[in-house]
Amino acid sequence: MKLVLSRKSHNSLSDQIVQQIAGRIQSSMLTGGEKLPSIRQLSVDAGISFLTVHKAYKKLEQAGMVKSIQGKGVYVERPAQKEAAENSFDWQLSIPAYLTRSSFHSRPKTTYSFDYSAMHSGLLPTIYLADQLTEMLKAEPAILGTYGDVQGDALTREAFSTYFQKQLGLSSAADDLIMTTGLHQGIELIAKTLIGPGDVVITEAPTYPGVLDILMNRGAQVIPIAMDEEGMRADLLAQVAKTYHPKAIYMNPTFQNPTGRSMSERRRKEVLYQAQLHGMFIIEDDSWSELYFDEKPPPKSIKAFDDEGRILFLKGFSKALAPGIRVGTIFAEGPFKKLLLSAKASSDLGTPLLTQRAVLPFLTSDRMMQHFAKLRFALELRRDKAISILSASFDSSVSWTVPEGGLNIWVTFPESVSTVELYEYCLRHDLSFLPGHVCYPYEPASHHLRLTYSLLSERDLEQGLHAFVSLANDFINNRLESGC
Repeated sequence: MKLVLSRKSHNSLSDQIVQQIAGRIQSSMLTGGEKLPSIRQLSVDAGISFLTVHKAYKKLEQAGMVKSIQGKGVYVERPAQKEAAENSFDWQLSIPAYLTRSSFHSRPKTTYSFDYSAMHSGLLPTIYLADQLTEMLKAEPAILGTYGDVQGDALTREAFSTYFQKQLGLSSAADDLIMTTGLHQGIELIAKTLIGPGDVVITEAPTYPGVLDILMNRGAQVIPIAMDEEGMRADLLAQVAKTYHPKAIYMNPTFQNPTGRSMSERRRKEVLYQAQLHGMFIIEDDSWSELYFDEKPPPKSIKAFDDEGRILFLKGFSKALAPGIRVGTIFAEGPFKKLLLSAKASSDLGTPLLTQRAVLPFLTSDRMMQHFAKLRFALELRRDKAISILSASFDSSVSWTVPEGGLNIWVTFPESVSTVELYEYCLRHDLSFLPGHVCYPYEPASHHLRLTYSLLSERDLEQGLHAFVSLANDFINNRLESGC
């Protein structure tokens, strides 16, 4: 097990060990009954004292995450899990691995799936895209035998640039864009270029768990900042920036994942001012600003107010068009763009040309905006259905966001209700959601969850929501009856 530790961090070495092992347990990279490296082995691998590791393991045991068995070692603790027996693969534990956490590697499939922030296939233009791909390949079969340029296909970058100017109000030149294999890769390339062990990065609290995976696997110290109704609190951002000197802020200001909240224009300008004042980059994730409801478009992107290349703007259409065509872009200006190009080259040598060209029929015609208009209508109906069922089924102790766009609702239960335990209970009844703890870096709140209302068919959405509220109420009532 490889840990990324920094003696310059504001957290002690033992706390850094606790945070990184806890992250692996919470994201199921380490599962119940799995054996941890011995105290001696981990102290040697990490180059730290025996006592430091011992202190960290004690803290994990006190938190109920691991169990020490005399003469055998330390094992990951899980309710209703049997102790794992020694097996022939245990030697692998002596080989250090660098990955700290992964939130998405082991999600069971269920009939009623509310955990993936994605679209039902019936909402996507897959038939049209398939027809266009067929015609394109008949006309240009050489595309299959051609590598994409590292920066991206010139035609596709030009189409993205035009879209940015017409639809998002961003003055972007095609040469300022780097095509990526999905928006997620854009985040990873920025982190690979900018963030190293011990560097401080600010995120919203809660935030997209995928970005936490990337940042924490880079060894970053992630500082989450609470949000109010206008978005990330600027007063707290100012305090943290002054104290910790962060390199960057990651934010998803429009229909934020996981809460569905949108940052006000006033707050966007305040955040940009803090970034300018303290010398930070802002990594702005715009996954779905087109998917607004109630005929109320969101405020302009933060990038629209940036005139010095401080915003690294990320845009992707995989979720709204076709997840099988993973295409995104980074809008970056100045010398940092060259560093990102080097990172892209060392990562995959360029996004496949076929998938880049696949989005051109939409980007270069009115079909894109027509599709978004239909999608907004369909998703608004789904949001309203979800809110209606939640409102009719829970008392005032349970609350939720009412998103003005996007795909997700953030549900908050009383602090005595563990949504991790509720998740396990629902899994046994063929239903899943995203437990909220994966959206926090270190000491997560465990009474939140994210529901995605876009993934199921309309019939399954309604049936699944009724099943969810019934299971949640049964779970809460059972806890009350047992005195938990």
